[in-house]
Amino acid sequence: MRELQPISEGLINDTFRVSIPNSDGYVLQRINTEVFPDPDALMENLERILPKLRGDGYRQLELIRTTDGRAWYQNAGSGAWRLYKFIPGSRTISDAQQPGVARETGRILGRFHQLLQDTDPGMLHPVLPGFHDLGLRMQQLNAAETQGLPDRVARGRKLAEQARVLASQMEAVRLDTLPTRVCHNDPKLSNILFSTGLRPKALCLIDLDTLMPGALLFDFGDAGRTLINSLAEEQPEDGTNEIDWRAYREFCQGFAAACPELSAAESASLPYGLLLMPLLHGARALADYYLGDLHYKVSYETQNLVRARNLLRVAGTAGEEINRLRETWVAAREET
Repeated sequence: MRELQPISEGLINDTFRVSIPNSDGYVLQRINTEVFPDPDALMENLERILPKLRGDGYRQLELIRTTDGRAWYQNAGSGAWRLYKFIPGSRTISDAQQPGVARETGRILGRFHQLLQDTDPGMLHPVLPGFHDLGLRMQQLNAAETQGLPDRVARGRKLAEQARVLASQMEAVRLDTLPTRVCHNDPKLSNILFSTGLRPKALCLIDLDTLMPGALLFDFGDAGRTLINSLAEEQPEDGTNEIDWRAYREFCQGFAAACPELSAAESASLPYGLLLMPLLHGARALADYYLGDLHYKVSYETQNLVRARNLLRVAGTAGEEINRLRETWVAAREET
């Protein structure tokens, strides 16, 4: 008897745990072709990168092929599907306060980039062109403000102004001078597998659909933002945000101990990722809210507005604390 159990954490793809007697089981995913219209390109990226993501301290994901040898299956009625082996004794974690989680998150992200440091980013298809292009995202926000639903635009106008102020702060970083690497581009805490137990160990990164060329600060900032901020992205109540400096220090220490060699400019840019990534996600959520929730799944009318408010508040905190964020990262590097 086979049992199919939905895993509902993702905002884009539909994911299911497949349980089969006398087997570790599988993870079945339906690729959202509205977001990823070219599954062939997406899966070619995975096929090129997965063999490289193996080694000490990193658990390899195993993709199951179809009977005719393809990495994914197209069903005319239900869309594009792929299948992974389930990793026994693994789980995702939502509580960043568990002992060791911040350090392990930094370590596994550093190990991911260490394993891929000699991989040519040009071998990957840009499945989401401009995904972390702040200029493009602000243009899209401006367009959505013009074309969106008038009542929603009115509700979000102050947030849009806040996003523009924060975007100006990112002018301190010249992204065009930084090395281009193979990046995950979405390594938030929920996209990391951990072992079970009281002291979980990070096993690997999952949800690799966004594998593309990018700057290292994208991954550093996206992982870090989900660890160190007291204000949750989905928190419905309006609240303040504080940085958990212990968690940030441990994240930096874990990353510094495992990451590849960095140029001076690349190292100096990393703390700015903690401003950039929530700003990008907040601008995208606000634009989506303006246009009627076309991209992200929502369960109530103002959910994207709430996401935007919280993410922009997190970005604002990083902007206010950027000097301390930089000093903490530098100290962590010097300790390794």
